[in-house]
Amino acid sequence: MKKLLYFNSSLTLFLIFLISGAQTVVSQTVLVTNKSDKTLRDYTVEVPLSGSRLTAGNYVVVSSENEIVPLEISTDLKGDQKAIFPVANIKPFSTTKYYLKKGNADKYPKRTYAEIAHKIGGKFAGKVYEGGFSWVKPNYMRMPDNFTDHAYYIKYEGPGWESDKVAFRFYLDWRNGIDVFGKRTPGIVLPFVGTEDYEKYHHMADWGMDNMKVGNSLGIGSIAVWNGTKAVRVEKTDSVISFIPADGKIRSQVMTTYYGWQANGVKCNLKSLISIDAGSRASHMELSVDKSLPNIATGIVKDKNAELIKPEKSTGEWSYIATFGKQSLNNDMQGLTVFYRTKQLQKITEDELSHVVVLQPENGTVEYYFMPTWELDWEPVADKATFLKCVNEVLDRLNNPVLVKIKKK
Repeated sequence: MKKLLYFNSSLTLFLIFLISGAQTVVSQTVLVTNKSDKTLRDYTVEVPLSGSRLTAGNYVVVSSENEIVPLEISTDLKGDQKAIFPVANIKPFSTTKYYLKKGNADKYPKRTYAEIAHKIGGKFAGKVYEGGFSWVKPNYMRMPDNFTDHAYYIKYEGPGWESDKVAFRFYLDWRNGIDVFGKRTPGIVLPFVGTEDYEKYHHMADWGMDNMKVGNSLGIGSIAVWNGTKAVRVEKTDSVISFIPADGKIRSQVMTTYYGWQANGVKCNLKSLISIDAGSRASHMELSVDKSLPNIATGIVKDKNAELIKPEKSTGEWSYIATFGKQSLNNDMQGLTVFYRTKQLQKITEDELSHVVVLQPENGTVEYYFMPTWELDWEPVADKATFLKCVNEVLDRLNNPVLVKIKKK
């Protein structure tokens, strides 16, 4: 049977039976080992489906303290599927048992969200969408030909995704820049953002605000190619399709395919998968290209009020660049970080607008993470020491992933 690559993680685990051909099992035990000397908080555990014996039905995960959390299915850009569940904390150098059982975690709150919404009922007059309208959320869009910026058609101009810590969007037009919404509440906010105009969310509200200046820069984590002198975002394409493959309680995703991207004289198809997990400020970017394309780049917007920070040594599998200072749109302290695989790094450089990380694809793929902080977050990060603590927590979990083992009966 052909393997299904993407489906909404809020569905039941019925498809596991079709994929694995497993035998019926009442429950399974998963052992999770924290190999680091740090307590892991708000960790999303990934269990490879290939090693599980799950059958059709809804599943929950029960801890030794009888806490019940949901089990969801997540698919990466390569099509590999995992069962995932959230863990509040894992003690240093410890192994914890979790039990996978049939059931429902109905009382567990929704902690991530993703959407693509646009207007209906009006019509385009040139590049601008006008007339009476209603909002719809198809969570799928093939961009209209000749679509451009400030069309007043897509809610906040592109896909949005969030966790209980932070929210993001990117411009689904020639700009393709990633922007940040700071959150003053752990609740889901994006369904209510951008329904009036493109200006109101740039001002403080009870939920938070668009708190980052992007302009023509890389914002934070935007996709680009380094042409030798500057980073060029994904500007010229033949067509673009974007959709939401997962909108779960503990992981949500945005998938975008750029057909005919013109990058440094190479015309290629680029796929992007962005994922965010419950309890995380960081988004995970996975990229693949179908042609040989060195010098894929990403980075962080420059700001005269922000200090560039790099670790003294990069001895692990992952490293980072970061900025911190009074650089938010609201003139508050803001931190911005990009985490990259050290083996994929070509160089760290800059252009007029951005601090740039240039990466070498491995078998046509690249991955990185990007993370903002804000002094007005509901969990505020107001000084450099607190910011670096947040950065090092993410760096430590990237360099010391937990060991997951399914206990055989």
